[in-house]
Amino acid sequence: MALRLAVSPLAKSRSTPSLRLAAALRSSSSLNGRVYFHASRNAAAATTGQTSADVTEVYKAVPYKSLPSDQVHGSYHWDFERLLSISMIPLLAASAINGAHPITDGLLGVVIPIHSHMGFDAMITDYLHPGKVGVYGNKAFVWGLRGATVLVLVGCYQFNTADIGLTELVKKAWTA
Repeated sequence: MALRLAVSPLAKSRSTPSLRLAAALRSSSSLNGRVYFHASRNAAAATTGQTSADVTEVYKAVPYKSLPSDQVHGSYHWDFERLLSISMIPLLAASAINGAHPITDGLLGVVIPIHSHMGFDAMITDYLHPGKVGVYGNKAFVWGLRGATVLVLVGCYQFNTADIGLTELVKKAWTA
């Protein structure tokens, strides 16, 4: 059930434009008007004229079971992400200075997709967790990302071994 929206009596009594602006900034806008943040559900119900049960229905939390903590997926994972990000600097510099080389192209073909995979995995963990998209939705996103990462790794391998390589591709795209 949606909240009925009402302008706060405190906001009506504001006379100066700066106080009205401050009151407007404290509120969040909606399609139907203004909703002011309240200290409690009872205060929200009193302001909008609804019962406390109506307001409680709007404030229900989404149930979400957090995952157990794991040292490997915690600090070691963070250290590996930083090491991977920092290793890209000399790899990109070596490719820019020396040009195409099979070793740097091969390393870039592994490091860049894994770096991208970790970034998208963090996005799925933060924004597409099971509490928001459901357990099966979360699993679909996670396995979709894993499949896409494997396809990109295979594509980088094929491109580096059977074609001109990543460094030469960037050089040709840059001068085109």
